[in-house]
Amino acid sequence: MKLSRLATLSGVSTTTIKHWIRVGVLPAGELRNQTTAVYEQRHLDRVLLLKLLRYEHRASIAEIRELTSLIDDEHSTTLDVMNACQAFALGTPTEITTDPAYEPYRERTYELMRRRDWRGYPGAAERGLAHALALAAPAGLDYGVDELMEYADALEPLAARNIAALGPTGSADEIARRMLVAISARARQLVAVSSLAHAAASIRAAIDRGDAPEWLATPPPAKSPNEA
Repeated sequence: MKLSRLATLSGVSTTTIKHWIRVGVLPAGELRNQTTAVYEQRHLDRVLLLKLLRYEHRASIAEIRELTSLIDDEHSTTLDVMNACQAFALGTPTEITTDPAYEPYRERTYELMRRRDWRGYPGAAERGLAHALALAAPAGLDYGVDELMEYADALEPLAARNIAALGPTGSADEIARRMLVAISARARQLVAVSSLAHAAASIRAAIDRGDAPEWLATPPPAKSPNEA
């Protein structure tokens, strides 16, 4: 395909695509003559990944280059790419691995992993949990391992289905893009469900105190079969 077609399919301007080629995060097309280059599916997969990184995650070119260099490394595995995407999406500082201030939260994370026989550390996901625990503790949400196990009981079956839905097929760029989209979508879903649960609990408490009418706790009515 020509550059104009690549721009149309990706929704990215030709100027931006040329810039990404110049800075080395997008391979150049194959020259057909002195003025015309052609592009393949691999270029489209990379442009769509760059679009997500640049415009959804606000990544710098340096951050993008770090991820794409890993993807382009022939020795990288799908698990390497997954770990890198998790690190990128979570934005967790790498010093959490060694900072003594995080030791209680690291150990809590590792104990959770030992109890559930979860493998893969040290990596991005456990650094992310240790970081999240450290941030939550001052807000009064200092969860212990038993409480984390309750979350894990609910999430582990979903994780298997999510991995199956993602699938290993496609180019490394396409796999990375799907992983980043999935990580963001899962985070939004979990925050939304948690917020809904907290809102419901607050409404019930307000009703119990007499500060709100009882009808406020009534869920939206279900649609009739004719309305569905």
